[in-house]
Amino acid sequence: MLAQPPSRETVASWISRRAAHFWVDATTFCVDKGTSLTAVLQNTDDAIAILAEHGEELPSDIRAWSPQLAGKGTRVFRGHSFPTKVLQTPVMRGCPHCLREDFQQTGEMKMRGHWLVPHVSVCFIHQSALVPLWREPSPLKRLDSAPRLEAIKDDILSESLDGNPRKLLDFDQWIEARLAGTEFPASWLDGHPLHAASNFCHLLGAARLRLEDIPQSRITPEDRPILYEMGFQVARHGEDAIRDTFVELQHKPGSPHDGPKAIFPKLYERLAYDYKDHPDYAPYQNILREHMATTWPLGPGDELLGQPVTERRLHSVRTAAQTIGIDQRRLRKALAAAQIVPEADKGKPDAWEVFDAIAAQPILASLTELITAKDLATAINATRSQFNLLVEDGVLVPDLDATDVKAVWHPAQGQRFLDSLLIGAQQLRQAQHGWEHISKSAQRLKVRPIEIIEAIRDGRITRVGNRMEWEGYAAIHVYHDDVVSALRPDPIDAKSIEIFAKSIGIGQPSHLKRMIEAGHVQTTTLKNPITKADQVYFTPDDEIAFRARFVTPKLMAKVYGATWQRSVRQLRDAGIEPLGGREGPFGHIYLREETDRILT
Repeated sequence: MLAQPPSRETVASWISRRAAHFWVDATTFCVDKGTSLTAVLQNTDDAIAILAEHGEELPSDIRAWSPQLAGKGTRVFRGHSFPTKVLQTPVMRGCPHCLREDFQQTGEMKMRGHWLVPHVSVCFIHQSALVPLWREPSPLKRLDSAPRLEAIKDDILSESLDGNPRKLLDFDQWIEARLAGTEFPASWLDGHPLHAASNFCHLLGAARLRLEDIPQSRITPEDRPILYEMGFQVARHGEDAIRDTFVELQHKPGSPHDGPKAIFPKLYERLAYDYKDHPDYAPYQNILREHMATTWPLGPGDELLGQPVTERRLHSVRTAAQTIGIDQRRLRKALAAAQIVPEADKGKPDAWEVFDAIAAQPILASLTELITAKDLATAINATRSQFNLLVEDGVLVPDLDATDVKAVWHPAQGQRFLDSLLIGAQQLRQAQHGWEHISKSAQRLKVRPIEIIEAIRDGRITRVGNRMEWEGYAAIHVYHDDVVSALRPDPIDAKSIEIFAKSIGIGQPSHLKRMIEAGHVQTTTLKNPITKADQVYFTPDDEIAFRARFVTPKLMAKVYGATWQRSVRQLRDAGIEPLGGREGPFGHIYLREETDRILT
């Protein structure tokens, strides 16, 4: 008879031990009982009933501590929903102390259900860290635990696998209480799904590392419990405590221009993208969204939890100064005098001191002054050559038509230009392969930047990037393949000199060009679809005309059915030389009428 299973053993562990009792693996055992191991591991009533019909009655507490299938990709464990892949990682963890006690008491070892939960990292009984026991990619082999435990039995009994002693943290005790249904001091997190709440604690703890000036790169897997604890100690107290932490993070070095991924490491990216449409994370997304909407100077080119910002609601002193083209210190004094923001020594840094952009528009307009072309180029962060191209093409137009005055440009025009390109842009931490600045992409295609700008504005180019480490025009990137698709016209039905020369076996296109210049070859002049310049091409008719008059060694094999080496030798023996002589300017090109006479 099998030993009485301890509390928290899983269905997988029980069935594996039962199979080992009959000297077979768990898969074979389940087939012999009229079901499959896959079905049994799903812990459904039907699969367990089949086992019972064949004399294998599972104790109720075994099922209670085993994940149960609850829809595609989802398991329910202890009343809490988890993604299946979260509970079925390739690595099986456990507490060697518990396994050793099992063996000493019953001669067998059993796997516990709560060890499957990745947020559980410590044995509540022995206060020892859980350790990896084995790794196996195949779920059926991985969960057939009896042979696996037998293979490492000596290491478990010798205590060589024991985890490090570890004090129970509040987070450990909270998640133990949630799984076991026991008492723990009330927490704001109690009303939220366990898996999402645990993940949020971990992400918030990772973000709080900035408050301790600890870089993410220094964190190891062994540090994960500390991150859970750091986040839990804030989140347990509710929304106000979480918002206070967000404010603290913004007091550390860094500005909104660095992007939310830099201010809220890992936390922002996971909530904005990885868990974007998962309802369990909505409470945490709402807190971060509301916080950023009221404290960040977001405008076109920025995003708010993965959604592009289309209009500016808040200005900071810094963004307003850039928009109207005046010094930040001067603007701060004017805004403080109008009681819109505090004085510099009493408020936040200029980058974080925000105010209502619409309400402040009248005073911003009164402070705006026309600036020079040089200053406007600087304000939009464009080189002078880039700026000049924009002016030449009418993208930017002076606001004052005066030849004897240099300050003829309204600074807001530059911001409107940038906003028109940045609406809906995606944030780029770096310009990965395929992304190019507008001017570089235009150079590669030999077009004017205005052609790309117009294609962005009318929706023909939709992928626009805002490179986070730069500002203004320098930050605007496009995906070059999209530009090519939008701007490159249909190819013409003709070959360039270089391509035609290669196709007929002329290694140096200069030989063919000299034939053209000497008037020997028929060609057609067409407009290059990219450069728009006139260019010499070979149309299909030109190619037919060439092949009718001339032949190259490469063509000889096709025309005469012999190797070109043999054909050239026959021509040489007959005194036939290439056009222009053996050392002539056209290379190895022969007159067709002469080669036909000798080789046909």
